[in-house]
Amino acid sequence: MVATTLIAAVVIGLGTYEMLRGPRSLFAGFDRSLQRDYEQVAIGSSKRSAIDSLGEPHTKSETFNLPQKQGFEHYFDAAEHSNAVEYLLWINGMNWYYCIGFDESGDAVVKGEGHS
Repeated sequence: MVATTLIAAVVIGLGTYEMLRGPRSLFAGFDRSLQRDYEQVAIGSSKRSAIDSLGEPHTKSETFNLPQKQGFEHYFDAAEHSNAVEYLLWINGMNWYYCIGFDESGDAVVKGEGHS
């Protein structure tokens, strides 16, 4: 009986912790290996290497396109002051996004991540 209660408490505790992590939780389908792959894409990396690491992007745009600006203004400011001409957007799980901007030669010049 005590063991069952203890196991239930641990499961509930871990579930609660994971739910509080929000868009980066396992419940939201967040893929930690995709996060590591995004972190490996350095400024100066080629567009081809970014796509090879992250897969085909969800969208392509001429503007920095994280779905929410509030709380992520520093990424939008960096993009505005960059020489990026194309932005690619990837989705991790249900609600986590990666946006990388590339210059005319196809090199990453700005990147940001966030949720809506």
